[in-house]
Amino acid sequence: MTNRRTFLKRAAVAGLAATVLPLAGCASAPRLMTAGTRMRHACVGVGGMGGADLNHFGAHPDVDIVALCDVDSRTLAKAAAQFPTARVYADWRSLLDAERGQLDSLNVSTPDHMHAPIALAAMRQRLHVYCQKPLSHTVREARLMAKAARHYRVVTQMGIQNHSGVNFRRAHEILKRGDTGPIHEVHVWTDRPAGWWAQGQERPTGSDAIPAELDWNGWLGVAPRRPYKEGKYHAFSWRGVKDFGTGAQGDMGCHLMDPVPWFLGLTTPLSIRSEGPAPNAESFPEWSEVHYEFAAGNAACHPDGVHVVWHDGGRKPDALLAEWGAGDAVYANAALLVGDEAALIASPYDDARLLTRQGERPLQLPDLPEIHHWHNWVEACFGREAPRTPFAYSAPLTETALLGNIALEYPGETLRWHAESMRFLDKPEADALLHKRYRRGWELPRI
Repeated sequence: MTNRRTFLKRAAVAGLAATVLPLAGCASAPRLMTAGTRMRHACVGVGGMGGADLNHFGAHPDVDIVALCDVDSRTLAKAAAQFPTARVYADWRSLLDAERGQLDSLNVSTPDHMHAPIALAAMRQRLHVYCQKPLSHTVREARLMAKAARHYRVVTQMGIQNHSGVNFRRAHEILKRGDTGPIHEVHVWTDRPAGWWAQGQERPTGSDAIPAELDWNGWLGVAPRRPYKEGKYHAFSWRGVKDFGTGAQGDMGCHLMDPVPWFLGLTTPLSIRSEGPAPNAESFPEWSEVHYEFAAGNAACHPDGVHVVWHDGGRKPDALLAEWGAGDAVYANAALLVGDEAALIASPYDDARLLTRQGERPLQLPDLPEIHHWHNWVEACFGREAPRTPFAYSAPLTETALLGNIALEYPGETLRWHAESMRFLDKPEADALLHKRYRRGWELPRI
């Protein structure tokens, strides 16, 4: 603890204390939908979570689904049967070209590696954008997403619907009561990827016939070419593959680490260190543990800063949970915020719990209204509400998770992060992992 406090104080003196990222703010008010008009919306990616997104947007009384896009023709046909007046496309680039001037908004619900290319192109046409989590595949892309939203003055939202859910919001209200005392440590854990998708695997050899309904070249998009392998990538097995996904932390970190910036105001880590197995060239490891150091954020934080630890692969901080008397029924996906007086368990899927040294304290959970995350964004596009997770907020959250993935490449090493210059102070070779190369013809659009 002494070494940690010394480091944090020195970092603050050196000007590395956590701040809002330079690209996160809004220079001017967004361009809004005109009252009395209808929002002409396009959906890119309409299977899986994309299908859920489509249904939520289609249910808003002020939204017309006018265009659908998916690289899988069978998935696209199912969505088109629900919205028969919508025009259909296999290629999102064709959609944006053909529909220019005929759209107001678009959502991106594709594999992670295609989030930024599609969203940036849409914002360049000044479309309001809803993008699934994580916001991007790389740290540089996250910065560009926030910059584009500000530059084009569009209304944005990341698809972390748990931010609008009552469980996290109730936990936040409980934390604001101050019963925990200053928070000095946070542990976040998930049951992913175990039982959800594969990680720690080598690249498969050989190739299989590409299904007639799949545009494999379009599915690859910006990623390097590789042979199609049945059941290895499309439709859901891509999350653990580095070229396409961001692993367990990219998938669930944007949900479960949300209380770190939201409850505590911690947006920029000072350092990151991973413990556990390193990833191979193809995929993320089967489990990981990532440690972050943050300078104090808001008044809920301990003045000496906050130590945040990410656990995945079904691993949890068992010893600490036992120390606080959490019992056997510990949630599979949650965050433990440890204060000087008590510890708060916050989960997007379960009730908050307050643990003290004398035992668990019964909670009277606050009665909060329901918030529809998708409709909140639509309302924000009309200027009737504020978006709950705009890119100004969600880009730094995504960046934190992606920095954890970079730390996985250097187990046991502390990587000091300088957010303003977007570089690692003692590990310059790690800077190359902040961005990536794009397949020729699939480069990112200029802002």
